[in-house]
Amino acid sequence: MIGNLYEKSHTRNISDFGGLANQVPILAVGFMLAGFASLGLPGLASFPAEFTIFVGAFNVYKEFTVLAISGIIFTAVYILRMLGNILFGPSKPEWDKLTDIKGPEWVPLLVLGSVLVVFGIFPSLLMDMVNSGVTSLFAKLGPSAIVGGGF
Repeated sequence: MIGNLYEKSHTRNISDFGGLANQVPILAVGFMLAGFASLGLPGLASFPAEFTIFVGAFNVYKEFTVLAISGIIFTAVYILRMLGNILFGPSKPEWDKLTDIKGPEWVPLLVLGSVLVVFGIFPSLLMDMVNSGVTSLFAKLGPSAIVGGGF
């Protein structure tokens, strides 16, 4: 999404933008999807991984896990502020010339968006592949080497 926007605007500075959801609404949806996935929003691909890590780590490292979970708040503030500054608010007239996604520009949005949503709704499609490798590794190393060992 940022590559597409840079190609059209030739800048990556957040402060240069504002109100882009009015000029390029489809690109804005792609930005929001990527931003929400980065947050670990339930229903998107990053949520099952984040949730699994925090649940597993909490049993062993309670304090560090609570500290790490608090990092989600900082991430949410940063991502939501960034989305708000770029996509919403007053439109800047210099971006009226921007054109929305069309033709082959749809491919990355559709592919990445589909992957984010499908693996977010059906995480077992990916987790089963990961579990097959982890299970054999766990069997070879033994529980003491994995849980709390070496940290």
